[in-house]
Amino acid sequence: MPTLPPGPYQSLPCPDAPPAPFYVLPFDKRGICEAPATRTRLLEEVATGRYTDIFLFSHGWNNDWPGAVRSYRRFIDGFMAMVQARQLTLPTPFRPLLVGIHWPSAALTFGDEEAPAMAAETGEGRDLAIAAETDRLRDLAEALPAADAARFYALLQQPRLTAPEAQEVVQLAAPLYTATDEEVADAAALNAANIVAAWSALAEPGGRPFDEFGIAGGGIAGPGAAADIGMSFDPRLIVRGLTVYQMKDRAGAVGAHGVGPLLRDLLTVCTARVHGAGHSYGCRVLLSAICFGETWPRPLHSLLLMQGALSHLAFAADVTGQERPGGYRRALDRVFLPILCTFSQRDAALHRFFHLVLRRDRDLGEMKIAAAGEPPSRYAALGGYGPRGSGEQLIRVLDDDAIEAGARYDLSSLIPIIGIDATATISDHGDYSNLSTYWMLYNLVTA
Repeated sequence: MPTLPPGPYQSLPCPDAPPAPFYVLPFDKRGICEAPATRTRLLEEVATGRYTDIFLFSHGWNNDWPGAVRSYRRFIDGFMAMVQARQLTLPTPFRPLLVGIHWPSAALTFGDEEAPAMAAETGEGRDLAIAAETDRLRDLAEALPAADAARFYALLQQPRLTAPEAQEVVQLAAPLYTATDEEVADAAALNAANIVAAWSALAEPGGRPFDEFGIAGGGIAGPGAAADIGMSFDPRLIVRGLTVYQMKDRAGAVGAHGVGPLLRDLLTVCTARVHGAGHSYGCRVLLSAICFGETWPRPLHSLLLMQGALSHLAFAADVTGQERPGGYRRALDRVFLPILCTFSQRDAALHRFFHLVLRRDRDLGEMKIAAAGEPPSRYAALGGYGPRGSGEQLIRVLDDDAIEAGARYDLSSLIPIIGIDATATISDHGDYSNLSTYWMLYNLVTA
């Protein structure tokens, strides 16, 4: 069995600098580091004082080990290629060290991403689809008591579920969604009626459940709506919804209990600038790491959140009207430069879907009256609408022409967080590794 090396996983080329060591650190679902020797070697190398900049990356969901490494390499290589091709100046000296976090996040895709068909494919494609589906269902079922897990498997193997069967699935899966939502300071847990109502909205006839829900003029069930007794549900849709709750909790646990201690150690053993960059639920991993605990060694230098799968009110000064801040507001004081957050109306997963799964009955009325481009619910995603209520500045992305002309983001003000409307450059949830985001990171590194 191959063993993860205790040293760097790879060395990556860096313009006008020695090759950069690239570490990959795996954590289990509880946040326990699965490669403690690698973690120790990383801290020893950082403590030498050899490196000027440390980059910590966290992927989102649906990334196995090869997928996570590929996504990190694509972003890092793209950034380095941009610097070299445009002959950009980096800080002097510039000796980076790179760290990629891997956490168990594989799950069925949602929104505009295609999920594998459970039984329609043939040959190797069918084998891979069934293997992936089995892994996803097992991951969900492991959170349930044995007897409930057996019934859970039986229900979700059916081609369609009736409304009562969907209600039963929700009741069986209660351990996956009953936790308090700390992002929006909400003590009211979801319940089965909320969840089945959300699935009903997403299963509207026509086969295009994400077209108009949660935006101005979009069709959505009214407050208190329940599933029609005659409706049927695609089990894949149910699995997608349940994994939203599971990944929210898991990303938080990995961040708070695994990446958080690592980040504190990195900030303690050296004086290098430390930069964080996350995508999707990887943003939640990093924010949970930054915000967990009452003390913090020193500020991160910068933080880039790309299409964050968390509430747009996570940084707000007051979420509930009762002086209760968003769960990640503390991050604004623990990062030196303004936090940069991308959002895109073309990210259907976050702009149209995310808030439907997380909503409560009382949120349904809000979704009817939200103006175009405005968050339809307090559970609306950061990556769909940008940060709100946090003293933010919302601006448009610098496109290729602006970058070619050398335009930069203004990071000199006291604004703690900047939402960048990247609708022009981010075409879907996974389209975050491109020139516009490389330029954002370059602006942070050279600020």
